[in-house]
Amino acid sequence: MPTEEFTYTTSWRPAPLPGGPGTAPPGPVLIVHTPAGRPLADALAARHCPDEVLRRELTPHRPDSAPLGAVPRTVYFLAGPHPGAPGGALDTAALELAEEQGVRSLFRCARDLLAPVAATRPVDWRIVTHDAWPVAGTPVTNPAAASLAGLARVLESEHRHWSVPVLDLGLGGRLPTAGDLALPHLAALVAAEPAVRGAHAAHRGGVRHVPALHPVTLPAPAAAPLRAGGTYVIAGGAGGIGLETARFLARDHDARVVLLGRSAPGEELRGKITEADPDGRHLLHLRADAGDPESLRAALRSVHARFGPVHGVIHSALSHTPGLVRGLDEAVLRDSLAAKSRISVALAEVFAAEPLDFLLFFSSVQSLLGDAGLAGYAAGSAFQDSYAHALDQRLPFPVRVVDWGWWGTVGAASHAAVRRRALRQGFRSIAPREGFATVLRTLAGRPVQVLAVPGEDVLLHRLGLTPLRRERSAVAR
Repeated sequence: MPTEEFTYTTSWRPAPLPGGPGTAPPGPVLIVHTPAGRPLADALAARHCPDEVLRRELTPHRPDSAPLGAVPRTVYFLAGPHPGAPGGALDTAALELAEEQGVRSLFRCARDLLAPVAATRPVDWRIVTHDAWPVAGTPVTNPAAASLAGLARVLESEHRHWSVPVLDLGLGGRLPTAGDLALPHLAALVAAEPAVRGAHAAHRGGVRHVPALHPVTLPAPAAAPLRAGGTYVIAGGAGGIGLETARFLARDHDARVVLLGRSAPGEELRGKITEADPDGRHLLHLRADAGDPESLRAALRSVHARFGPVHGVIHSALSHTPGLVRGLDEAVLRDSLAAKSRISVALAEVFAAEPLDFLLFFSSVQSLLGDAGLAGYAAGSAFQDSYAHALDQRLPFPVRVVDWGWWGTVGAASHAAVRRRALRQGFRSIAPREGFATVLRTLAGRPVQVLAVPGEDVLLHRLGLTPLRRERSAVAR
């Protein structure tokens, strides 16, 4: 099957409220917010008078898990302020603050406050972010908030009575302050958003937008910006997809490929590297913590000493231990998030000064699907989707992200149990050669975000795609 037959990209289109403004059902209202979000929380509380309004204010690293005084019927979760520099720039410290006031707080809110009392009851959530997506030509200045959208989908998958729509406001990087004349209007926008499962919307310039996937035909692989004999770094290169990518780079492009891993390679990995590179000229494994900028810088010095400047960087790392949110240890969530978000931020920070031809993130379609048990993986993938847009706006080289479907023959998703589940959901496996062709086409094309998802009609319908309908996207020409 040709690669172009399963590649898609995403855009935002104007869309009015479906069926008119939503109406909150009777019952207690819970508003969760950071200190900076208090003015908007106050405006929302005023709209719900005389309902019983419960409030929880998020303080970094001081989780408040005291039982609620009533079972909420409606929940507003207001994401925290933009933690980084203007233009979406983040370092690992800013990311830590953003996740503490954002995705990790939402996780605790669901696990510790709502699940114990309302796991099987109807709950209408509204997750409110700002400036997290490239809507109507506006820049992405708050990519860290995007992870909330991935977790929202997982919460719905795990709780069939919960509706967890996400609404992104265009605030230009500044939360409204007390006395801001826009507060009543913003509160009205948030309250009017209907509690529809799977919904995602954004307001820009007075217009409501929703995301849409479109089939996209990408350029031929030969147009990819790969250098014969170039030097490439793969974080997570010891994994299935990363190692397959390294194999193709070495064999087809005579590339020198550095595989970064936290642990020394075991016998099995050493055997695979030797099989892929018998003479030892092309593949080099270096121990490094790719989420630690200092460790990455030390690795980069070693790469310079051995091969010279780096021409491309690929993020292929993941850490995934399945578990439902209601019983998930936060340390497991942190590890899954860090493999996606922290490593992405550290790579951008350390390699930004290299003469790169590209920076490429391997994300997952779970950022949109959010299957049960994949909280950290889906949230981290959604972060990568947004972060790629933010970086592509400001770095001097192209930044791309591929949201992969299912690679059924390599890596963590090749096990029998995963295979049965994937086939049942309608996924079709991506063969390694198809996957590498998709990598090359993505690097050659203009869309920042490409979804590579071969699947049956049931899966395509779930993603909002019309089966067997192709259209050539203008952005790919």
